[in-house]
Amino acid sequence: AVCMLWLLALSSPRRACLAHPTQLLRLRGGQSPGELSDVWKKRLQAAVEAQQRDQLGEAAELYRMAMELHPPLQGAWPVLTNYGLSLQPSDPAKAADAFRKAVELAPDDKAKADSHFNLANALTDASQPDEADAAYGACLALVPDDGGAHYNRGALRLTRGDAKGALPCMEAAVRLSPQDAKAHLGVADCNMRLGRPEEAEASYAVSRKLRPEHALTWASSGNCAEERGEYEAAETHWKRSLQLAPDDGVYCNLGSMLRRLNRMRESRDAYAAALALNPRSVDAHIGMGKAYTAPAGGAGSEAQRRHYAAFLARTYGEALKLSPEHVGANLAVAEGLHMWGEHGPCPELGGRSAIDFYRAVLQLAPDNTNAATHAAYDGAVPEGGPAPQAGTFGEADAPPGESVAALIAPLPPPGASEAEVAAAA
Repeated sequence: AVCMLWLLALSSPRRACLAHPTQLLRLRGGQSPGELSDVWKKRLQAAVEAQQRDQLGEAAELYRMAMELHPPLQGAWPVLTNYGLSLQPSDPAKAADAFRKAVELAPDDKAKADSHFNLANALTDASQPDEADAAYGACLALVPDDGGAHYNRGALRLTRGDAKGALPCMEAAVRLSPQDAKAHLGVADCNMRLGRPEEAEASYAVSRKLRPEHALTWASSGNCAEERGEYEAAETHWKRSLQLAPDDGVYCNLGSMLRRLNRMRESRDAYAAALALNPRSVDAHIGMGKAYTAPAGGAGSEAQRRHYAAFLARTYGEALKLSPEHVGANLAVAEGLHMWGEHGPCPELGGRSAIDFYRAVLQLAPDNTNAATHAAYDGAVPEGGPAPQAGTFGEADAPPGESVAALIAPLPPPGASEAEVAAAA
């Protein structure tokens, strides 16, 4: 008996090589017609339809049932291919097993290359990068001009920190698909990792032109511009990215640059916007602390020290509640207290002193010479009280649950009028 079924090609976030939509699956098995035969046919057809609806979990189970009912399906390349693609989101390692079988059963070199490609994607998802890289190589050995395989291999290598190995892959993807914005972005990212911001900007510019509504391209372009010392361009690129897709990380980058340019109010506004998006952003709390502006009054006044200690509790203290072992936050609190002459126990920070925070840094990073120096010379300073418990930072200064974002005006949207900026201030 011969059964012919249409297998459907489906879209995927990364290219997925399925059976061509017009390809017929011809199954040969000695199964005599009857009720059982009808059951596996219905299961297989239902699997195809579920996959078409993007109900991949259901499709994978239906493919499995069909192959169990009719074992010849287990030797059919299109069925194994579609089964693997349906299974990949939930169990990429098992999907890789299906693709390995598909490689062996592929009817021609093009199908074998597609199977290697799908195998590489599944192995990437299964956190098996060495095997994935080899599978992309096997695909390219059969089809050297496969731009998607070059790009995916480059992306895999870049995520592993191998920018030097990723760059030729991305350049090949650009050569084969010059209108592919993500390939140009890949070349740019490689050059940034390799410390070549000028070359990176050339590729970022092409990517921006090809895909002007892609927020990540603008965000990366801002990082590149800042690296090149083009701060006005960096601000423009980051704000364009934020218009397209607000992101706490981009706000933190903007806030950091504005702080270094001594635009403190704008820096705090950027960090406040980051915290409004993600109140658990450790980087935003730390950045807010670094953007402190001293209040009016004498440099050594008690009122000023208390004001500053309270600010430390609302910023670095919040960061430490979220990440107690964050070296940068512990060091920043220690430096802040030391700089302002707050050597004894600080009530706003759970009774801990500068020396306590320096010692915490040394426990986390024994090679930190800054902390080691202070711990050695400031050892005579009376030690602070017991280590703070969660929730003690800043309780003397701010109502429970009040975030820094609620205390500082939000950043006006990019492109805001002068009146809107003034109102926000």
